[in-house]
Amino acid sequence: MGDMGEFWADVKPALKQRSQEKRASNRASSAQILAERGVQFTSKNGGAHLIVTASDHTVDFWPGTGKWMTRGFRFAVVGRGVRRLLEHLEQHGGLPKKDQP
Repeated sequence: MGDMGEFWADVKPALKQRSQEKRASNRASSAQILAERGVQFTSKNGGAHLIVTASDHTVDFWPGTGKWMTRGFRFAVVGRGVRRLLEHLEQHGGLPKKDQP
């Protein structure tokens, strides 16, 4: 194997471990952020999939990767990140804005 092949063979396990730790951290922090904002959700698959409900709006959220997708629309709205999910719920799902009581 060449020098680069040996390099990546040595580095790949560390990168994989870091990626797994980051996804686990995202799962915990995203659920905490949602709970702090009073957003109701159901946890599935050990927290890997959250079903978020606000008013009559339902969103599938995968906090490890940050991907979310709305349900019940002709065209699903897809986004990434818990903060963008909260913004979407404020605009369309009946979640009060953070500044409002």
